[in-house]
Amino acid sequence: MTITPAGKAESKPGFRTDLQGLRALAVLLVMVYHIWFSRVSGGVDIFLMLSAFFLTASVSKRISRGERPRVLNQWAHRFSRLVPQAAVVVLAVVIGSWVLLPSNRWPQLIDQSFASLFYKQNWYLAENQVDYYAFNTAASSPLQHFWSLSVQGQVFTLWPLILAACALVWKLFFSRRNFAWVAGTAFGLIFAGSLAFSIHLTAANQQVAYFHTGARLWEFALGSLLALALPWLSALPEKLRRIGGWTGLSTIISCGALLDVQGQFPGYIALVPTLGAALVIMAPSARSWSNPSGLLSLPPLRKLGDLSYGMYLWHWPLLVFYLTLSGSSRAGILPGALLIIASIAMSWCTTRWVEKPLSARQVAADFGGLLAGRQAQLASGVLVAVIGVGIVSVPVLAWEGNVEYRRTVAAAQAPEETPGATASEDWDPSPAALTLPLATDLDGEWQNPGQECSGAQDPEDPRITFCRQGGNFGAGEPVLVMLGDSHMQHWSEAGARMMEGSGGSWILLHHPGCRYGSETARSEPECASFQDAAQEYVTALAPTWVMANASMTVQGYDEDLRTPGEQEALVDGFDQAIFPFLAAGSRVVAVRDTPRYEYLIPECVDSAKSDSSRCDGLASELLNETNPVEKWLDSADYGNTVISLDLTPVLCPQGVCKAVIGNVLTYLDNSHLSKMFVDSAADEFAAAFRAATGFKN
Repeated sequence: MTITPAGKAESKPGFRTDLQGLRALAVLLVMVYHIWFSRVSGGVDIFLMLSAFFLTASVSKRISRGERPRVLNQWAHRFSRLVPQAAVVVLAVVIGSWVLLPSNRWPQLIDQSFASLFYKQNWYLAENQVDYYAFNTAASSPLQHFWSLSVQGQVFTLWPLILAACALVWKLFFSRRNFAWVAGTAFGLIFAGSLAFSIHLTAANQQVAYFHTGARLWEFALGSLLALALPWLSALPEKLRRIGGWTGLSTIISCGALLDVQGQFPGYIALVPTLGAALVIMAPSARSWSNPSGLLSLPPLRKLGDLSYGMYLWHWPLLVFYLTLSGSSRAGILPGALLIIASIAMSWCTTRWVEKPLSARQVAADFGGLLAGRQAQLASGVLVAVIGVGIVSVPVLAWEGNVEYRRTVAAAQAPEETPGATASEDWDPSPAALTLPLATDLDGEWQNPGQECSGAQDPEDPRITFCRQGGNFGAGEPVLVMLGDSHMQHWSEAGARMMEGSGGSWILLHHPGCRYGSETARSEPECASFQDAAQEYVTALAPTWVMANASMTVQGYDEDLRTPGEQEALVDGFDQAIFPFLAAGSRVVAVRDTPRYEYLIPECVDSAKSDSSRCDGLASELLNETNPVEKWLDSADYGNTVISLDLTPVLCPQGVCKAVIGNVLTYLDNSHLSKMFVDSAADEFAAAFRAATGFKN
């Protein structure tokens, strides 16, 4: 959500103070819903509509008077108002993130800083499939809310061009008619096309739809249509407009609480808050308590309307930094109130000392002797926008340079400084040695060894989408199939190295979040399809071994206050799921699951600095006292066809599950092993596998 800077326009003829109050009410609702209720209020849609309402009303009025549309001046004016405060907020976020946030979040924030500055944050979030509704967590980006400013910036670039084109068509072909008919036709077509697209995309992929400019254009078009039609709508009976205004105001206030904003926006449901705002705008503007304008024109709301742009810009990063530093999942009543007060105070400062002195008109007035009139405003607007972007770009580039420097140092670090699982008891690292992998490089720590499955190993079944292979598939050579979810994938580098080193071959079949054999996981249709297809594929292949996770670990205590270890259990349905493999002559290697943490290991290690042991966990709390796989096999009669493989000693030497072993991060998040650590533990993996299976090659 975003709002245009309000400026101080109360002295202008026809200026509606109630709309300033509407701005304030909407931004307060956004802040309250974000901070206290972890919900979206619908205010974003109101502000997008309002921004186009004001722009279209202003420009169309000048065009109707016969003035030539000055697109460059409009751009300069709008962006000189948007950029200064936004640049200050981005700069504050960059400095705060560099100093306060863990380094694993830096690359994303560097990218988002540039995306925010250049009005493409919405496309960044859409491309990375960010879930905007999972916002109220410490892991959210403090720049995430700039998506709406980006959409608005794109529309502020496009709308003057559309209005200029309408002005040309009107002058050439329809000069005897009201300009509003020509512009209304154009915006009506945009409204219909964009709304249809928004409904379709919201149903198909809501996460992308939420950020997609095309799915939002109809909200701007609605504001433009309202601005053009308002002279006619104002002729409706005053009583009818008054009732409509109160109805619209009630709708705006209750929208976030009563509607499923989380699950259905921005499709047709977004018509509710926007039409509610339209009814408020159509209501009589006389300051009377019988009209909504009487309430919305109250001095406190008008003052907050002046600060609404900055309030929106500041509240989100303040919330994210608070949650990160406090370790809270949400703000309580008192902290939330303080965050709202701080947002208002910060907005007052940046509005008073940044936005107003740097507005294009003010700068033009200060340097008016150099250029005259509109030329001065154009040059001043461009200058303000360029300087704002430039000032912020310098520290962002310095931050990016720091990340690259650390990567260079890490690449030059001697291998003996990061032995990982091979570290001896008397190993003594240099105090200056970096723990690897760097938290800024964790995206490269997911394991995808080998190549895409091909030839005879290519599963033609479209239900299998993740298949990798490697090694020698010659006749009689042993074949290992690693089957399951990401917790099987994160051992795949070690399994691949073992099989290729012994002359055998391997196949990795995995589907994220789909534990093989789990009846619970089968509740997801894609997972059920994958399990069925994988079972058919592996049975037909009849490999020497099928390796799959047979137990399931959890993170955190449950409602009965059981420890994660007490909750570790055999995968429900595992025994039935492996029966076809055994019938085909394969042996099953039942792997115990790896421990899971309630916190991100790289972030904890980054915060702990020199004492990574603060991030360790006790095996007795994270894992069951008795291996569920061993307990199951003790009560079954599988002979040597099903073998238990417990790699806990590799991760939890002497009963302590280590965050860092041999100067190497064991995990890349809270439950997935890093590729670098698994590479270092390949010999330990092979030794455990051979000891369990009797594999001699």
